[in-house]
Amino acid sequence: MDYNYSPSAKQAIYFIPDISGFSQFVENTAIEHSIHIIAELLEILLDNNVLNMKLAELEGDALFMFSQNDFSYSEIEKQVSAMLNSFREHLYKYEHQRICNCGACATATNLRIKFLVHKGRLDFIRVKHIKKPYGQDVNRIHRLLKNDVPLTEYLLMSNPALEYLKIDAEEAEFTRIESKYDIHIRPYYYKGLKTYKTKIEEKSIRDNIQIDEKADFIIERDIKVPIERVFELISNFKYRKLWDTSLTEIVFNEGQVNRSGSNHTCIIGNRKMKFETIGIGSKADRSYGESTSNFPMANNYRYYVLLDKLDSTSTTVKIINFVNLNWMGKMMRKPIYNKLETRWNKKLKKLEEVGLNNI
Repeated sequence: MDYNYSPSAKQAIYFIPDISGFSQFVENTAIEHSIHIIAELLEILLDNNVLNMKLAELEGDALFMFSQNDFSYSEIEKQVSAMLNSFREHLYKYEHQRICNCGACATATNLRIKFLVHKGRLDFIRVKHIKKPYGQDVNRIHRLLKNDVPLTEYLLMSNPALEYLKIDAEEAEFTRIESKYDIHIRPYYYKGLKTYKTKIEEKSIRDNIQIDEKADFIIERDIKVPIERVFELISNFKYRKLWDTSLTEIVFNEGQVNRSGSNHTCIIGNRKMKFETIGIGSKADRSYGESTSNFPMANNYRYYVLLDKLDSTSTTVKIINFVNLNWMGKMMRKPIYNKLETRWNKKLKKLEEVGLNNI
């Protein structure tokens, strides 16, 4: 008889997807972007909760979920596979679509995921309006987060979960472990996640920009601001209005780190222009680009910002402009270019002013 079995007690499947490497990731990286990255990953896990389990609690780097429904082993595997591969695909974007090289964005691909499953008694604790699972079995699955599994990514089954799901451990390629805990925990079982991984479709997302006569016009300016601060001011939308004073408003996803394919909308008076971030392959120290099809009298407008470090306090900023004018725009090519050049010179002057102040 199981150590926590009671014919009259409510039973539940407890499920925890846990992001490995989270503590070191947050401790050693840019905190603002690390928060965004972890939030994105946790949202992706929730979006792939194909078994509609209830979220009991968000635990920093993990989701604590449960369900009173009956599931088969194949259904549990389906959820593990869906979460795992969506998690991997999202991290792939940080390898191939990131525009930021801060510690968080550059090391996000080092994050891994593990899944824990336990079957046990379901009790609740209520504090004011908050009601959460509580008791011995909630304690047990959380203790199993600290285990002796020699892998960074795995599926762990407690003994009660293994028995409930009628899994033949040897046939399903689980390895048995018995560890010492200060509470009674029977042997548990684990397996790697290799068999659940699907192929990620690789996509080329970077434009190779050649700085030559093909650009419609180029603006270049040296500013007395460190290159990393310049890049953050340009690429982080929450700072855009500080140096682009032509904006009435900017609308963007505040919970997402800007990367290739990200969208935002610039509002100037009554005009709305939707921009997409473009990945760039260039020889510059740092680079950034955006494109829109909503530019007045143009089929498309693209600009690329190339940053080169002069020294620890100064940066060369080069704005490469490509304006695909429509038939009406071609008739007004010179004034359109002049207006754009004037605006960019104002923006760069303001960018330097803002960069010299704390943000």
